[in-house]
Amino acid sequence: MVLLSGSLSESSRTNRFAEWCARVLTVRGALPELFTGRLLELPLYRPGAAERSPAAQRLLSSIAAADGVILLSPTYHGTVSGLLKNALDYLNELASSPRPYLADRAVGCVAVGAGDMGAVTTLGTLRAICHALRAWPTPLGAAIAGSAVEFDSDGDPTQPEVRERLRTIIGQVLAFTQLSRAAGNPSAQPATVAMGTPGSRGHG
Repeated sequence: MVLLSGSLSESSRTNRFAEWCARVLTVRGALPELFTGRLLELPLYRPGAAERSPAAQRLLSSIAAADGVILLSPTYHGTVSGLLKNALDYLNELASSPRPYLADRAVGCVAVGAGDMGAVTTLGTLRAICHALRAWPTPLGAAIAGSAVEFDSDGDPTQPEVRERLRTIIGQVLAFTQLSRAAGNPSAQPATVAMGTPGSRGHG
C-alpha cells in the first residue's frame, strides 16, 4: 500500500494523518510505503523527458507495484496542493505498464483544510483525479476540516469520528484488494513496470 501526503511541512496535520494511516495498515497486515512531502519534491513533470530523477523512479516503481493507494492533501485555495498534483502527473509515465496509471486499484482520498468548503472541494478534486487515472476511489472519503483537530502523545487523532472515518477508508482499500484477487483480476497480480517514453520498459 502506497500513501502520498502532499505537504512539505513535516509536522503538518496532513503528514501526521498519513503516518497514522501507515501504522494502522501495518497493524492490519499490510506493507505500507509512505511518501511524505519531502519525498514528493520532484522536478516539474515534463512529458517525454529523457531521464527521470531517482526520486521519481522510486515513486513510479512503488505505485506500479502497489495493491492500493491512499492520497492525502492539504487544501490550497480550494484544491489539492501543487506538490501532490505534480507527483500524480508523473503517473503518465505508467501509461504503457501492465496496470496503466492506477488502473483497477482502490484509492482512499483524504483532504485536510482549515474550513469545510475547501476540504470538501479538495476531496472532490482528489476523487476526480482518481477517475482520470482509472482508479476506484473508495465509497467513503474524508474531508477533515478545522484547526481544532489534534493528536495525542502517540500521534493518534484525538477525535473518535476522524479515527473511525480513516479506519473505514483503509478497510475499504484493503477489502477491494482482497475481492480483486479473489476474482482472479490479472491487474491485482504482481507485474513488471513500464516507464518512460512509449516503447521503453523497465522493471520495478
